[in-house]
Amino acid sequence: MIYVSGIPSHRLDEVWEDCKPYVEMGNNKSQEEMNVDDIYKKLIESEMQLWIIFNEGKEIHSVLTTQIITYPRKTTCRIVTLGGEGLDDWVDQLLDTLEEWAIEQGCVAMETCCRKGFTKKLERFGYEQTYTVLGKELQTVH
Repeated sequence: MIYVSGIPSHRLDEVWEDCKPYVEMGNNKSQEEMNVDDIYKKLIESEMQLWIIFNEGKEIHSVLTTQIITYPRKTTCRIVTLGGEGLDDWVDQLLDTLEEWAIEQGCVAMETCCRKGFTKKLERFGYEQTYTVLGKELQTVH
């Protein structure tokens, strides 16, 4: 059996060392907008949320972070990082839990910036590609 649990910010330090490698794994393909220390700070300040996917033996399978984004016309729950293993074994349960929680928080949509492979996995749950984000690091002249 697989379980999904959100971790309140006041309990973050109880699990952070076990979760940190998964957050790093989920952030390693980013454009380096944030590092793991930045994410930790946002989690402690309740600007982001930490979720753990684990089994009956409390072995962690994956960790993800979310952030509620308030746009002028709607509120969205964004999946920021996802690191771990066995996605196909628990993704449906994870999405059900996240989407229910997001609705309770007043969100009307979900979003994530992800690689093509993850896009394919989410399509079967009703997620669709709405736009593509491309990035390039600029060289600065000193």
